[in-house]
Amino acid sequence: MTTAPNPELDALYARLRRLDPGDLLALAGAYGANDPAREAAWQAVHGIVAAGHLEGDLDRVRATVGTWAARVGSIAGQQIGSAMGDQPMTDARRAAAPAVLDAAVALLLGDRLTAADRTALLRPWESVLDGS
Repeated sequence: MTTAPNPELDALYARLRRLDPGDLLALAGAYGANDPAREAAWQAVHGIVAAGHLEGDLDRVRATVGTWAARVGSIAGQQIGSAMGDQPMTDARRAAAPAVLDAAVALLLGDRLTAADRTALLRPWESVLDGS
């Protein structure tokens, strides 16, 4: 089963193109390590995905975030082809990827998640990027 079009998820993907290294490092810092609420939310995610046959949707979200995190792209003012200068941006995207994945999955599953699980997955994204 494939989920319906998701404007929230599309907006998150569009926003990724506009994040600067400061945003990315703040996301990585906000994500932190070993959050029991986030771990419980992921247990719920796995159950919801299995019950709803949403494995393909989850795989697409993972692939999109993974591709974004690994993409060598330019930072404003750099010349095209200066991949060496892109490494800090790529590193920052990779550091932020877990927080981005959590937010994307929360938006993918929407109200299939409990409010607590959705909050746990969105917390780093919203703490850094809401209102900016």
